[in-house]
Amino acid sequence: MSDQSVSGSNRSPTAEEAMHLTLDMPFEDAVPFVQLEHELADFETVKLTRLDEMIAGMLGEEVERTALLVVCHPEIARDALAIDQTLAGMLPCTTVVYERPDDPYVHVHHVSATKAIRDLGCADAEAAGDVEELVSFTGDRMQAVWENIEANAEIATAV
Repeated sequence: MSDQSVSGSNRSPTAEEAMHLTLDMPFEDAVPFVQLEHELADFETVKLTRLDEMIAGMLGEEVERTALLVVCHPEIARDALAIDQTLAGMLPCTTVVYERPDDPYVHVHHVSATKAIRDLGCADAEAAGDVEELVSFTGDRMQAVWENIEANAEIATAV
């Protein structure tokens, strides 16, 4: 089930345009499934970390199961570096997979790093056109990931 954006008042365009969907599958299956769909779209997994386990281990506190999938697409990275090497500090892309109390679905949420670059004014004004191209390309790649997650979710749970 897709909810392409998460709406709220007084949010930046980056937050307004965040991608969100829900999956009807166990959390343990959703995390590797979402990771695989990113990788099939040429995003390299930089790191997969479980925030809930880190918090429990380091603080002794319990939070809902939450995984961060940190990925980077080589063309996005190359193009960001070509605009300004300091933009690498805003990379890579992160997708969060999480559970909510009293909700049977697993949530998948992504806020675009390149839209944040645009909205925060991280690049010089003369690079605005290049930044918009980067935002567009990133959006196209992540849209493909989202479409594949939705298209393959039932197949993934049938295995």
